[in-house]
Amino acid sequence: MTRRTACLGLSTLSVTAGLTLAASVSAAPLAPSIPLMQAGNHLTLEQLGFNLLTTNRQSLTALSSNPLNEASFRAGAPLAGRPGTPVPAGTLHRALLDPSAREVMKDLVACALGGGQSVSWTPGAGEAWRPTAAESKEAGDTGQLTWPGAGTGLCPAWAGGAPDAACQERVSACLLTRNNAYGRPQQISIRGGFAALATSPEELTKFTDREGAYFGNILSPDGLNPAAEKTSVDQPRPAVDLIYKNAFVCAPPDTRALMAIGCQNMTIRFWMSTRVCAVPDRQGGTHHQGCVASYAGYCGEPAPNATPGEAHHVCAPESSARTYPTCTAGGRPWAHPITVFLPHEKPELHSCRGWMEIQDPLRDHNRPSPDPVPDQRIRARKPGSPDDRASIVRQQPRAPATLPAVRQQPRAPVQR
Repeated sequence: MTRRTACLGLSTLSVTAGLTLAASVSAAPLAPSIPLMQAGNHLTLEQLGFNLLTTNRQSLTALSSNPLNEASFRAGAPLAGRPGTPVPAGTLHRALLDPSAREVMKDLVACALGGGQSVSWTPGAGEAWRPTAAESKEAGDTGQLTWPGAGTGLCPAWAGGAPDAACQERVSACLLTRNNAYGRPQQISIRGGFAALATSPEELTKFTDREGAYFGNILSPDGLNPAAEKTSVDQPRPAVDLIYKNAFVCAPPDTRALMAIGCQNMTIRFWMSTRVCAVPDRQGGTHHQGCVASYAGYCGEPAPNATPGEAHHVCAPESSARTYPTCTAGGRPWAHPITVFLPHEKPELHSCRGWMEIQDPLRDHNRPSPDPVPDQRIRARKPGSPDDRASIVRQQPRAPATLPAVRQQPRAPVQR
């Protein structure tokens, strides 16, 4: 489990968001719902917010109008569209040529389908799909890529027909929880008012810090900002903040756990350095850098240090499980929010300081050590401890610091 321990205090720092390609969905019976401790929330803004599957209007129309099965993803397959909005044959086939689309597809399947279901995609000769090393190996071994349902089963019926609005909202909320501004996997627990997100006693015990709630619909083509649409693999991402008009997140009443400084493997780090999207923006913005969801305000009661005028009570009163039944943003209520919980650990005050000194060995070359009585502390340390290793680093001779060569070159004379 990824460990996060609040060890130095609180901060209010804010961060300013040839084979033929085909897909097949197994029709195996659904396995019982399992508690979800989700470790794969790694989707960056460049992936979830800019891909040929969920940020392309034609692909979104096809996704929301067709089953999530083999026929829909077959090369040249005819696809249902919306009234007045036909979809070219093979649209979903071509979308998966985009590496970012495949990353999103993996999470889409994990959120939507249950245990025993999967989606397979068979890449073929002559098509440029830019596989990763892992994808190349899997395709070489099996002739296809396979993305399994994670047992979440938020919309297992999608395998047999077009998803309804409730299905789209549940899967959208799940995808939004997987957006990580820095692409760093962080183990989280996702919970909501549906049986598919049942939790075990162990999960309830380990994941106690509520991050916030995610809700909306990013699978409807009506909600895509035309200025954010991706139409080709090599297209540069446009500089727009709003990607999906109906993607939202709200903050919990107590945001201190999200803003605490902590230790991860003896490395100083902010909670918000990996999970930033539900942290209130003190500058009054609606997006943190790297986040897809728009910040809607506080889910319930605002924190004591909330910005005056900031929205609160975005969601209906929380349930006994500390989840939110409905939330309102964008001028309408959303009945399928997902609440995220983070793991809570006791402070480890002793482990971070020494590691910081090792990570920054030139610190004491530039300024005196803050340790007032280093000799006494060294005698008290156990050999091999982090602080003992830090003392060795401090005792090593340092070469004099030099400026970069480019800055030592003489300046050209000024022409007058």
